[in-house]
Amino acid sequence: TIKRNDGIIVSLDEEGGVDYSDGSTLLGRYSKTLFNNSDLTFMWGNNQYELVTNNMNKENKVEVTGHPRFELLKPEFHYLYQDEVDKVKKRYQDFILINTNMGFGNNIKGDDFVTENYGGRFKNLDKIIAFDKKKLEAYRSLIIELSQKLNKTIVLRPHPEEDHSFYFDVFKGRKNIHVVYEGSVVPWILASDLMIHPDCTTAIESLFVGKKPISYLPDNYPIDLVTHLPLEASECFTSKTDLFRYIKDHSLFTDMPKFENYPFLETYFDISSATTELITEKISQLKDSLPNNKQVSLTLKTKAFLKYKTCRLKINRSNSSGLIRNKLKG
Repeated sequence: TIKRNDGIIVSLDEEGGVDYSDGSTLLGRYSKTLFNNSDLTFMWGNNQYELVTNNMNKENKVEVTGHPRFELLKPEFHYLYQDEVDKVKKRYQDFILINTNMGFGNNIKGDDFVTENYGGRFKNLDKIIAFDKKKLEAYRSLIIELSQKLNKTIVLRPHPEEDHSFYFDVFKGRKNIHVVYEGSVVPWILASDLMIHPDCTTAIESLFVGKKPISYLPDNYPIDLVTHLPLEASECFTSKTDLFRYIKDHSLFTDMPKFENYPFLETYFDISSATTELITEKISQLKDSLPNNKQVSLTLKTKAFLKYKTCRLKINRSNSSGLIRNKLKG
């Protein structure tokens, strides 16, 4: 329908870098169907490009540019988040931020939903669900010990697909543990003293803003069931004793990490590019090159229909599933 109306389809995927070792997520998102229908596809880095190159043909227009969500994490853009950072700091003072990603094993819609919704995309989904549940228990234990052994406030930010009520229940009555899911994660990372995660994309974001993240996973975890880039970005632990010892050495958190020590930031995230400038330039060039470069106005009937749909969406939002409400809230 878009093509028949002289429309342009451009892909700038919000999920484009962090994946399991078999590349299953990226191979699914950057399929032959995508490339053949998109007039222009933007890739996060050369590694992703090389992974999915067999899904492209020579007619497909593909550009490696990075993604704006990471460019906006660079120090020169920190002022954009300052108001939110100040609000978080005023509310929680000095705190440890914990980001979880157990959306498969602690899904707000349950295990059956995960199996039905993701079964065709992950060949070892049952193992992923089981391992997520193991991570869930590991983090329940870790957070309780952190709250007891350190004189610190702990802010837990669950993944939007998780059942947040699990955390409210297990940490009920513990005054220095706060389960919060509000707004973008970036101001929370900037405001925190340090950030702990299992194998979450927020580790990449933390490294970009200049804070070395910490990963904690159960001992002898299966390598094929974790995403490797967040671990490469982090100081990694499987022992709570070693983790506590590391945290207590405050001097370790004063130095900003040097990007040159993390070569994957270039190969996977194109860190040196002026990403937003490149993307807008390429889209403008594409628009100007099309033969049917015309302005199309909406009819009054179409405008009225879209207004009606907008009102219906707003009314029905309160009746939407818990998963959708979770995502919209954040």
